[in-house]
Amino acid sequence: MSTATVPQQMQAWIVQGKGQAKLQSTETPKNDPKGVLVEVHNVGLNPTDWKHLDFFGNEGTTLGSDFAGVIVKKGEQCETELAVGDRVAGWVHGGYEIGLGAFAQYVKVFPEALVKLPDNVPDEIAAGLGIPSFTAFMGLYQPKHLGIPAPSPNQQKPSPLDQSKKLLVWSGATSVGQFVIQFARASGFYVIATASLKNEAFLKGLGASEIIDYRDPSAAEKVAKAHPDLTHAFDTFSEKGSSEACARALSKTQPGKLVTILPFSPELRSVNPNVEATFYLLYTTEGKPTNLFGVECSQKDAEDDNKYLADFTRSQALTNWLQSGLVQPDRTEPQSGGLPSILKGLDMLRHNQVSGQKLTYSVELSK
Repeated sequence: MSTATVPQQMQAWIVQGKGQAKLQSTETPKNDPKGVLVEVHNVGLNPTDWKHLDFFGNEGTTLGSDFAGVIVKKGEQCETELAVGDRVAGWVHGGYEIGLGAFAQYVKVFPEALVKLPDNVPDEIAAGLGIPSFTAFMGLYQPKHLGIPAPSPNQQKPSPLDQSKKLLVWSGATSVGQFVIQFARASGFYVIATASLKNEAFLKGLGASEIIDYRDPSAAEKVAKAHPDLTHAFDTFSEKGSSEACARALSKTQPGKLVTILPFSPELRSVNPNVEATFYLLYTTEGKPTNLFGVECSQKDAEDDNKYLADFTRSQALTNWLQSGLVQPDRTEPQSGGLPSILKGLDMLRHNQVSGQKLTYSVELSK
């Protein structure tokens, strides 16, 4: 527990209705007994932020998911080794519930949604870690999704490359895709990624062995022909037929697994009957029933997801991997203008004006 002085009011982006938000003074969130309160230094933008604003428009909620900052309060019942004063990055389900959102000067959060930051990762870069890194980890390693073996928490170098273990990453230059490539390569996988060819050198530097031009209408068929034994795919785009393309790329003779980040069509099975597809949404790790995009998550499944993520964050695996260089943060583009300029960044995402990088903004606190 902390006696740190926290102002009663803060500045935050508050949703006024669908597509509308206002930077205004609002009550600083009260810390949960089992959680921590973080003074936000920088925030990262995700497509889900503008989608929550435009599609849900839950009036009175605080926008924003990803953040980096320092813990200023810790609840009396909070079971974590994290301490007041620790630099952390993480995520919350912003734009959905009153009093919960990252585009603000303070954010309340449960410790399983946090990663302790090593000294070599500054806040303006760390602000992009939350949703992308955790989504990649859960989709790759949780048994009910792809279920591939995870690197050890203290691993400092990639496992030896095993060309019999292959993974297709659709849209490898996305914020999630960059982490999927690195995690899979750390696990010893041969990674095939689709992306714009302008990102080829960058993605190979992250660990991809092959880059396929995603604009090629026969990209999936080329992957299938070159790799008839391919059985695992991670669709980090999950729109405009990308999940069907992944299914076409996977083996026609062996059982395959595909994980997507948006709901897939019921007809996906007919594209390749050998493929078992699952849809992964990080919001289920909050540990409570969820019904988003027409997909329901039960209490038990949500609790299982929460525990799996909590085991990962408590192991400090990501902290260690970042410190050793086994994993790099997303390619990040810090923006000027601070908190007042965030809607400009969301508009850039809304109109597909950002590619292969994460936008982050500083949050200047009023004194």
